[in-house]
Amino acid sequence: MRTLLLGVLLLVVGCRRPSTQFAAMLTPPNQSDITDFSAYIKAGEELVAIGNDPGWSLAVNGSTRLLRFKATTGDSLNVVVPEQQPGADGTFRFDLPAPSGRFKATFSPDNCVDKLSQQRFDYRVEVDYNGKHYVGCGVSLRIVSLLQDIWVLTDLQGQQITPSANGREVPRLEISLTDARVTGTTGCNRLSGSVHADTHLIRFGPLVTTKMACVDNISAVESKFLNLLVQPVAYRVSDGKLTLFQQGKPVATFKKVD
Repeated sequence: MRTLLLGVLLLVVGCRRPSTQFAAMLTPPNQSDITDFSAYIKAGEELVAIGNDPGWSLAVNGSTRLLRFKATTGDSLNVVVPEQQPGADGTFRFDLPAPSGRFKATFSPDNCVDKLSQQRFDYRVEVDYNGKHYVGCGVSLRIVSLLQDIWVLTDLQGQQITPSANGREVPRLEISLTDARVTGTTGCNRLSGSVHADTHLIRFGPLVTTKMACVDNISAVESKFLNLLVQPVAYRVSDGKLTLFQQGKPVATFKKVD
């Protein structure tokens, strides 16, 4: 009887749902997926597309001004980037003569997820070359590349940020996506850590800071500033300004340092 009761007890304990702590270890809460494009940005790629079945890749390099296409079928192309042809509804294409016919690549805005890597992209891409049809996902990295700069905070949750009378710095971020690193200051303490961004979200951290004591008003700004950087946030880069958003509302604005 005791053996039976012990078996029932073990079965009940084994069938209980995992604790919140254990569940959090399996799936961290409030963590948004951000596609890591740092390797492409480091290589100078402005436009990237990939596909499977068969495997293929396309890249347009902003530095070399070359378009490269390669597929596991043996098809490949390496040419000077042709003029981009805009279409309706945000589509664009490349259409150029190739050694064996024409090469055509069409980018259509779409929420496209690569089934192999599970990475999120902004375009559905179709390539016609050498009598074959390739389908996959693509992204333009021009906007992401604009994040790579030094940004000085000018507005934080509706509060205008200006240099203090005692000469303290205003909060500043220096973003390097090629190294996946961010450095800067909270206005009182130095900060550094990792940073990743895709075309929609940017995620800072983990961040480390120095531990200098700050006067009350600067400490309050520092606290708000660091709390803002805890979670992934949406962003927009336009006219020399970087704006961060939470739930569709602007929460911080930075200006680019020349």
